[in-house]
Amino acid sequence: MQIANSTSKTTASLSLTGAILLLVTALPAVSQDSREMTVLGSIDGVADGTERAWLTISGEVEGRDMSSAAWRPFSMADMMGGALDGMSDEQRAQMEERMEAMSDMMGEGADNPLAQMFGGGGEDQVTLRIMGVDPEAERILRQGGLTIELPPFSADGADQLLTGPNEAEISYHKNFGDGTGFYASSHDVGTPATVAFDRLDIIAGGGFAAGTFEGNLCPISALINGVPDPEVCILVAGEFETELGEEEAETPASPSSN
Repeated sequence: MQIANSTSKTTASLSLTGAILLLVTALPAVSQDSREMTVLGSIDGVADGTERAWLTISGEVEGRDMSSAAWRPFSMADMMGGALDGMSDEQRAQMEERMEAMSDMMGEGADNPLAQMFGGGGEDQVTLRIMGVDPEAERILRQGGLTIELPPFSADGADQLLTGPNEAEISYHKNFGDGTGFYASSHDVGTPATVAFDRLDIIAGGGFAAGTFEGNLCPISALINGVPDPEVCILVAGEFETELGEEEAETPASPSSN
């Protein structure tokens, strides 16, 4: 794999076998492809005692500009709206009736958490994903990739995330040494997964993020079984600095109504 440097942004000609499937999960599997991607930034750290380096990238995938590090608008109202669209008329009427009854029971106003959940007076929220690829892996994003994700937060209050560690979800495709496989953060074992920002800009069209991360990651099989063993979990920690892309709000897929 060759990485080509330029005076402005670095570009990488990367073999994206399987990468398109992971960047756009709705896409079917595709044959091996090679294309030029723009490097947005870097993630450097230690995973299971070994120094590792990742790149955040962006480029065109199936006619759409995609970024491995990006924020997207989040609205529970949009999520619920998408779910309602997938229901039959009878199911939708029952759900709307229950929602109205719950709102009446909880009361009105911006302080009503249920009202905020369904779009009543809550602040605009976004989610953030910083996914790094391993430029040394034979199949990037399937091997060696590291992903840091934050739960929804207020776009207008992003500065509040600069005040200290923030809870996060971290996952890692380990592809070296013993115990290879998919690892994910577990808040039941060892240190919780956290991110501390030195800089976080959420602006129209993109932004910028820099900071540090740390967390104990356990094999996904152990987490599914509900008995994560500290002996098989690994510590992942490091720092990141990357430009961000902006993605469209995510809505759930609507199943066909009967």
